[in-house]
Amino acid sequence: MLPHSYTLDSVTKSQELVSTIQSATSPSQITTLCTSIETFLHTHSPDQSRHFFSLAFPALICNLFGFENPRAASPSSNGWINIPELHKPLFSLLSPTGTLATAITAVDRLSLVKYLFPSERLPHWSRSLSDKHNLSDLLPSVFPSSSSSSQIQLNVFQYFFFWFAYYPVSKGNSVNPTNSDQSSVKITTAAKSRLENWTSSIPFVSATKPPVSNDRPNYDFYTLLLYAYLRANVPTCDLASHQPYRSSILHYGSGHDANFAARAEFVVNTLIHFWLVDNDFSPFPVSVCKTMGVSFPFGEIPPAAGLGEVVKLFVRYLGLSTLAASCENGDFGYSYNSSPRWRSLEVSKNKDLGYGCWNQCLQRPLYRFLLRTLLFCPMAASVKNVSQVFYVWISYLEPWSIKGDEFSELDAMNGEKMENAVSEIGSGGGGAYSPRWVDYVLSNYLYYTSLVMHFIGFAHRFLHSDVETVVQMVLKVLDTLTSSKELIDLLKNVDALFHSKQAGSGKPMLNNLYRFVPIIREQLQDWEDGLCETDVDGSFLHDNWNKDLRLFADGEDGGQQLLQVLHY
Repeated sequence: MLPHSYTLDSVTKSQELVSTIQSATSPSQITTLCTSIETFLHTHSPDQSRHFFSLAFPALICNLFGFENPRAASPSSNGWINIPELHKPLFSLLSPTGTLATAITAVDRLSLVKYLFPSERLPHWSRSLSDKHNLSDLLPSVFPSSSSSSQIQLNVFQYFFFWFAYYPVSKGNSVNPTNSDQSSVKITTAAKSRLENWTSSIPFVSATKPPVSNDRPNYDFYTLLLYAYLRANVPTCDLASHQPYRSSILHYGSGHDANFAARAEFVVNTLIHFWLVDNDFSPFPVSVCKTMGVSFPFGEIPPAAGLGEVVKLFVRYLGLSTLAASCENGDFGYSYNSSPRWRSLEVSKNKDLGYGCWNQCLQRPLYRFLLRTLLFCPMAASVKNVSQVFYVWISYLEPWSIKGDEFSELDAMNGEKMENAVSEIGSGGGGAYSPRWVDYVLSNYLYYTSLVMHFIGFAHRFLHSDVETVVQMVLKVLDTLTSSKELIDLLKNVDALFHSKQAGSGKPMLNNLYRFVPIIREQLQDWEDGLCETDVDGSFLHDNWNKDLRLFADGEDGGQQLLQVLHY
């Protein structure tokens, strides 16, 4: 037991830090405070530092993100995270290699501090559950056992990361959508010509490539932190390999892979449910909801605005695991049998696949995030906000285009120089579609077909709001789908089998593809659960449009006809 004087000293210093946190306003005061916190944590044992986490840490989080108190509805612009002069000292304090991260790990290892997270700040779907349901039954990787919708008890790392994930959502919800980017730009002759070329013959477009948006994104401080936390906690390859930051933040030896895996799952699923799922009216697979006896009454609500850039980084980072699996195994590693792996809510622990393959976690929630953005975008909203989300979709369609060196700039900005760089993990990327990606395309088939039709519906609704932006997005989709004759042929062959009344064929290749059709049907029903047979998307897809694939159909509600109408 520690001497009583040591305990009193740590309590007194923690209380002084609380006062300093609450009174610090200038960059110089806050910088000095960051140094004081690091000094305190470095010189005190975990048992002593628990007073800092009990008393001062919640106040630190409030000031960092700009919440006046933990119950504040949205962050203010006065949050320390928004002050450029503070980015260097704040990153030093919050870095996964820093003293604070080490202290958090030590305190959590001993279970010295627990917090109650405000239930009104949880993902929207969790707030609709009655107290009789434990959230841990639905999402054990994120919520501790016995977590009801009104009592969420978290350790220090979980508490901080919940606030970290909630911050961009609260910012987006506080922004009133505007239509400030409306444009009267006329569709160009070249753009019309390229639309005509595609609609007349799907496999071909003009040689000119559409401009690619966001080649060099402007990373803000939050994005740099996000990348650092992903690098520290989420492997992009098998857990047995070396992971950056692993020895400095987690302090886990080879015997603690289970703890490392649990934290990785927590980080990934927390971001998925705060960002992608949140207010989804069908947040979990239909079969899971029926088994658990839960329902979600809320309806047509778009995702929070302004999430495009952070979601894009998140999706592309997790895409490195897809790239690694493809390069290592020669294919994506999917196994289609009577119990397909994509059904699972949690990451598959199957050793054949490798823990780093996160695509199965993303498939359904990302699809519905994109779908709700397209279907329920308010008419007064900025099309440019949707274009950010649009490029998340394009990135997901082309995992083979991911290059590890695109993350080297983030490593450099975070001051990291590690031998096992992300650029090495993604060294096999930056290429074009090839047959080794067949399984990936088939497992994500709806992204390449049904979602395209929903996007065309969006384009019909918003074409006159911003002609130039919408047309460029349409051209980018067409360019992506037709970038490879092998890819478009695969999509068309599966589409033909999907609508075929015969289960067999004389061609072995088609017979092999046919086994994927039942899974695609099940995905279509599950991923588009809750959509009504209405013209909510403003297109011509009125009759059972969420129950069929129409991209290659010849009728008036088929992809070619809708694109022809679009370009007139």
